[in-house]
Amino acid sequence: MQVQSKHMISSSQAKFIRSLRQKKYRDLHRVFLVEGEKMVLELANAWPESGLRIQEIFASPEWIEAKASWLLSRQIRFSETSYAEIKKVSNLVTPQAVIALVSIPTRHFSLEAILHSPVLAFESIRDPGNLGTIIRTADWFGIEHIVCTPDSTDLFNPKVVQSTMGAIARVQVHYQELKPLLAGKELKKKKVFGTYLDGENIYQTRLDPDPLILFGNESHGLSGALEPYIHHKISIPCFSQGAIRSESLNVASSVAVVCSELRRG
Repeated sequence: MQVQSKHMISSSQAKFIRSLRQKKYRDLHRVFLVEGEKMVLELANAWPESGLRIQEIFASPEWIEAKASWLLSRQIRFSETSYAEIKKVSNLVTPQAVIALVSIPTRHFSLEAILHSPVLAFESIRDPGNLGTIIRTADWFGIEHIVCTPDSTDLFNPKVVQSTMGAIARVQVHYQELKPLLAGKELKKKKVFGTYLDGENIYQTRLDPDPLILFGNESHGLSGALEPYIHHKISIPCFSQGAIRSESLNVASSVAVVCSELRRG
């Protein structure tokens, strides 16, 4: 472990950190950026179970001093820097006093992991804020596995990471094509529910304890290609009166309602 007193983030380091806003550089270097004390502490405390290892922390002298024993106990490399330097590389409107570079682990999808637990699956989810909120919601309801189609937003997108508020360390997100996954014989015994505007009222539907629940794209919903593999179509009814009302719920809000009903039993 090393500390460099009054260390300024060099121009090359700043360029590298800013490059991590783009997926191609995160993939190239297998690193992503985490910002804020809560996020940094959660990821550090979740290692090694999470697989997300902090490479280095950049923080204000005051933060380093306050967390000195904690840093020493975890043998995390850190460097002192100023708030002004952090602001230069931050993705936040109001940066905090600490940021960290975190390794992206190499993960291999295990079908066995999702066979005996509830799973949320998403087709072409594109909004980073939605995905981050969904991961945080899944964590709240004790759902450990999410499956997204490969064209979905990247898990390590800065907006996704920050929106999870640390849940990224506890929820596994797998990127897999859904049609071959659903068509496989291994999932034949798993109940598959699909969310639709015209499905059965979720408040009148009994959800299986360990289902796979499908959610569609924010704009287009679930594609017809997945319909043959869905055992039950469900919907969240609208209680608004009158002709003028919202067309649908935000997908992250829908996930919260569905998860609540799932755990209510």
